[in-house]
Amino acid sequence: MTKRVHILGICGTFMGGIALLARDLGYEVTGSDANVYPPMSTMLKDAGIKLLEGYSPHHLEPIPDLVVIGNALSRGNAAVEFVLDQGIPYISGPQWLGE
Repeated sequence: MTKRVHILGICGTFMGGIALLARDLGYEVTGSDANVYPPMSTMLKDAGIKLLEGYSPHHLEPIPDLVVIGNALSRGNAAVEFVLDQGIPYISGPQWLGE
C-alpha cells in the first residue's frame, strides 16, 4: 500500500523539492500552501501532485499517513492545530530528508 504524505508549505523551494523527491520514492503526495504559484505549482502539478490553496483542515482529509510541516508554519495555523488535535504523525522537512 502506498503511503500518503501531505506537505504544508509545499510551494516553497525546499518543501517543493521534498514533495518531488517523495513522489519519486513512490509516495502519494498532496500539499497545501497559503499561495499556490508558478513556477513551483507548475512543476508539482506536472508531477501529478495535488495542490490545495490555504491551510484548511479539510485539506487533510482523508487523513494522510504523515504530514511534513514547513518551517514557516507554527502553532495557531489551522492545519497544524488539526494535525496535533487528531494525533496525525508529523515531521519537519529537514527531519524527513534526513530519514
